Amino acid sequence: MYRGKPSSACAPCRKRRLKCDRRRPSCSQCIRMKKECVGYQDPTALRFFDQTNEVATKCQNRAAAENTAAVQPIFCISPSIQDQAIAHTLKCYVGTTKSQSVLAYLPDLLRTDPTDALQATLRAIGLASMAQIHKLPALRRSAGEEYSVALRAINQSLQDADTATSDSTLGTVVLLGLYEIVACHESDMVHGWVNHVRGAIKLLELRGEKQLASAVGIELFTVVRLQSAMSNVFYRTKYHTSPRVLSLAKLAMSACDGNFHPLEAFYNILLSLNDLSIAIEEAYTHDGFSGDVAPLITQAIRLDADLASWALSLGPSWQYRIVNTSQSPVGDLPFPPHDDEYHIYPNQRAVTLWNHYRLARLTLHELIQPIYLSISMRQDTAWPETQKTMAQSTAVSKELVKNICASVPYFFTSDGTRFTAGARLPWPLFVAADSVSASPYTRAWICLVLGTIGKFTGVQQARIMADGIKRGHHGMTLIPGKSQYV
Repeated sequence: MYRGKPSSACAPCRKRRLKCDRRRPSCSQCIRMKKECVGYQDPTALRFFDQTNEVATKCQNRAAAENTAAVQPIFCISPSIQDQAIAHTLKCYVGTTKSQSVLAYLPDLLRTDPTDALQATLRAIGLASMAQIHKLPALRRSAGEEYSVALRAINQSLQDADTATSDSTLGTVVLLGLYEIVACHESDMVHGWVNHVRGAIKLLELRGEKQLASAVGIELFTVVRLQSAMSNVFYRTKYHTSPRVLSLAKLAMSACDGNFHPLEAFYNILLSLNDLSIAIEEAYTHDGFSGDVAPLITQAIRLDADLASWALSLGPSWQYRIVNTSQSPVGDLPFPPHDDEYHIYPNQRAVTLWNHYRLARLTLHELIQPIYLSISMRQDTAWPETQKTMAQSTAVSKELVKNICASVPYFFTSDGTRFTAGARLPWPLFVAADSVSASPYTRAWICLVLGTIGKFTGVQQARIMADGIKRGHHGMTLIPGKSQYV
């Protein structure tokens, strides 16, 4: 539980609620009262207390009492549960110094600029997650109320030039996107998240060069652009092509260390993939692909080679180990491993980047496979060559699906990463399940994993994806021509 910024006063002054001047070796109040001054607290320290079990029990007892009452009162969320919601979010999504998680920048924002919007969003995420984990509808309603509070507060922040460009405002907008994933509704699985990402891109433009002067600013700059580029591949928009953002990216490359360069190189490939996906959609009509599609295939083959070369160029700090289950059992998993191999990564940043790569390359092959099949249907003489190319593409897709599945155990066997699975695994798994190379066994296994993620982390998007795969409602609408040709 986050209990706010600690007082910097000495213990006697805190106890008597006196104003402490923090003089050394003894404050004036202690000298006046002739007491020993034992020193001062660090005012920048954050104190967290884990009360998950205690709060869950209180909530369940409260719900039981309400059910037995003649007239059920309106659930009133207590301050302790509000604090616990923030602590839950921090515990699940911040990570450790060694293995930073989705929201590694949060402690800095809470220490320097803990705005009302930021704290309301943290409460909303925590309450939405806890509501699903502990099956408490009252917390779900409270999460929605906190989300509304956060939206009002962030809109107010955007009215002021200074607060609109602060790290806390941008960080809050990113967090609002995470809330959409956690509290996801079946009728709107991604659009709420996409809207927040687009808003965050606009903030990058407003923030300008000053955002590249701090570690938090650079982290947010990178996270927002990667999220935008990945979403644009599926929804085929050009929100990322702002000249202002591209100019800032060049400055970031020159200002950052070598660990930043692989991320920037991958981002540039994603921009090309986005352009290709738009061109493929424009070439597709209800009657199939029209015009000369050969340039699209040439561009796709070149882009696939760029992705493969990028993966080979990653340095030792990004590499993972492939382990055989017969030599080293995977450990205590809530489900069986996908096959006889699994991966061990150096940290969460590495596994996330690798799965972004696999998702991007798999999507590329899903985009071009309907074109191959369209050509084969129009030109029988081209079938042997097209069949060969299609087989090669399917083989690459099969390997990518296998590696996505092999990355899953890392999230469930490494300290502090299980909740991160809720934010970082659903989309790679969902697209993998929809691949033409995924076997019925693989689809069933992915459904099991997504269901487990939803149960353990409270992330609704994972549960909805699992249900969609079971019903056969895959992501075919994300790929032009797939429903017709594949």
